[in-house]
Amino acid sequence: MHKRELDSPKLSSPPKVKSVILDTLEVTSDYFKTKSHETLYRQAIRKHSTINSLLKIIDVCDDSSKKKYWKTYHCKNVLIQQGNKLISSLCRKRWCQNCNRIRTAELINAYKQPLLNIQERENLYFVTLTAPTVSGRNLGSEITKRYKAFIKIKDNLRRNYGIKLVGIRKLEITYNRENNLYHPHFHLVQQGKRESELIQKLWLEQFTSASVKAQDIRLIDARNPNNLLEVFKYATKGIAKDFTEAKALHTIYSHLEGRRIFQTYGKLKKVHTIPEAKDEHHNADFIPTDNDIYVYEHHLKDFTNAKFETLIGTIEIQKKLPKDFHSKKREALE
Repeated sequence: MHKRELDSPKLSSPPKVKSVILDTLEVTSDYFKTKSHETLYRQAIRKHSTINSLLKIIDVCDDSSKKKYWKTYHCKNVLIQQGNKLISSLCRKRWCQNCNRIRTAELINAYKQPLLNIQERENLYFVTLTAPTVSGRNLGSEITKRYKAFIKIKDNLRRNYGIKLVGIRKLEITYNRENNLYHPHFHLVQQGKRESELIQKLWLEQFTSASVKAQDIRLIDARNPNNLLEVFKYATKGIAKDFTEAKALHTIYSHLEGRRIFQTYGKLKKVHTIPEAKDEHHNADFIPTDNDIYVYEHHLKDFTNAKFETLIGTIEIQKKLPKDFHSKKREALE
């Protein structure tokens, strides 16, 4: 038997931790009436950004793909107020920024306790596996090649090293507009330093042109939700600033369709199964109790009722916020 973790102190873990809701990690009371008010403000900003990107993607994609993007255009389009609650429906598409955050929170809540249980016995590592960038034409075949490479590594370690890997694998794809190339790569949360190093070694043996410096192995603490965000978040950054990026995003989404972006392996199981939320409920504690309907107005980045009253006051809030408010919050989470 090999001796484990010679140069990394083992991290202790508490027995239980509270559920994670991503928007509560970035709440401030300086500019908002309540936490629910800020959460809805941030969702309105993300919806505005999502729609801006989708309109560009819809303009450049084939006709058969437009319908699925339009479904996200209408995600959370209506907020129904029932007393002190606000209810909206969700699209659950991977190009929806709001639904991505909900999905990320669901995954963290489902897997954080099993990861903490592993961490009580052995350290966890965040592993990045990369290979050279590829053209859009070859993206699909390269994704398949990298999936098969990881399966081959697992089989090799089981047969030749007597190691059964335990962890989580997530596919992420980035786009470089300077050279018009795509970078599919894996992020792992992996049990054990030796296992992590062997994964990296066997990966580089399969991708001989990959840079050693581009690979990464870092000790993480699963008690901090921010350490898990990278593996549980979106498969690609879904923001298109122009038609070049819109075409790239459509290419990525097309090649991701039907694939499992997130995959556990070994004995890592969910602490409990959480059904995917089809709608979302918010506390309406920042407006008078009533029964009303609010519809999203893109030019206002806000929701209005039949009296043309805004729900959030997005534009007025933006005027008051420091210019670096959103960037600082993103840095804290990414």
